[in-house]
Amino acid sequence: MDLHLAQLNIATLRQPLEHADTAPFADALDPVNAAGEAAPGFVWRFQTEDGNATSVQPFADPLTIVNLTVWQSVQSLRDFAYRGMHRDFFRRRAEWFQPGSETALWWVVAGTVPTIDEAVHRLEFLRRHGSSPYAFEMGRQFPPLAVLRRELDHPDAKALIARLDAELLAATPPGGTNFFHIAPEHVEDGAGAFYVAYLDGVPRAIGAYRAIAGAEGAAEVKRMWSDHDVRGSKVGAAVLATIEAAAVADGCTELRLETGEYLTAAVGLYRRYGFEACEPWGEYVGVPLSYTMCKPLARR
Repeated sequence: MDLHLAQLNIATLRQPLEHADTAPFADALDPVNAAGEAAPGFVWRFQTEDGNATSVQPFADPLTIVNLTVWQSVQSLRDFAYRGMHRDFFRRRAEWFQPGSETALWWVVAGTVPTIDEAVHRLEFLRRHGSSPYAFEMGRQFPPLAVLRRELDHPDAKALIARLDAELLAATPPGGTNFFHIAPEHVEDGAGAFYVAYLDGVPRAIGAYRAIAGAEGAAEVKRMWSDHDVRGSKVGAAVLATIEAAAVADGCTELRLETGEYLTAAVGLYRRYGFEACEPWGEYVGVPLSYTMCKPLARR
């Protein structure tokens, strides 16, 4: 699997771009961007028709500006950032920017480019969970992670689903019930999606969401599972974050899920990710040992 490195950097100006104090930075935008595009390993840069991204304001403070690029590797990004023209202006950043810039790095499949919404989503994950394979800071090293949409009959999906089913059956106490059902139509475009997480090229985790019939704007998280060998590395949280972002993009306003009250590790993950216990719905009403949770979703 060929992957490229995406990076988001945000920083807050001391004064607007039009201010005289900011002029040296504003005047350098075009030549520095041109140097970046000519640098070995450069792949792509987000820009508006102005040739930069300074007019895009995904954060509350209008003085916070973003830089979103894609590179062939971490080393190619480092070589550009800390050498030559960019290094010279980077050393002067305190003249124009307030303290506290932030950077998030993550991997994308070669040939695809991230959106601003995805970049902000990765930064928020980094803020909440710290560096992990899903989003990390410069200087941190993790095996590359890619969370990809798959069909249910994809070999990697089928293999991990089988492992999930076996684990659930083994863990279910007497009187418990499992809800394994998910069909191809549940994860079609507009209805939901199924994801496989690949850590260093190996399928390690899965998760899906599907629209809940009769509950406008609500979707259900299904088939969440990660390999025991990667638990604690936030790969499961990465799948859940991918599901949430995709559900928001589909117009969903609420995520729901059902798990077993005896699956304490899963319940803990969901609670850390903002889910709270809620009343059961549909097929989960009156089911012994069942535990239902919900989380409201906010559109950007």
